Amino acid sequence: MKRVDVVSLISGLLLSTIAVFALWTAIAGRIEWSVLRVAGPLTLVVVGVLGLALSRGKE
Repeated sequence: MKRVDVVSLISGLLLSTIAVFALWTAIAGRIEWSVLRVAGPLTLVVVGVLGLALSRGKE
């Protein structure tokens, strides 16, 4: 089974999230900060849990 490069995956997910917010700002013109206060930490938690799950070795 192929091993997943967790650092590259996490970096790509976080940078993709930043790119989505930049694209949203370019199209919609503004970001609702009340939504970002909830979505930001949730995104970090999901990406962190995904990183932990993928970094565990198959035993």
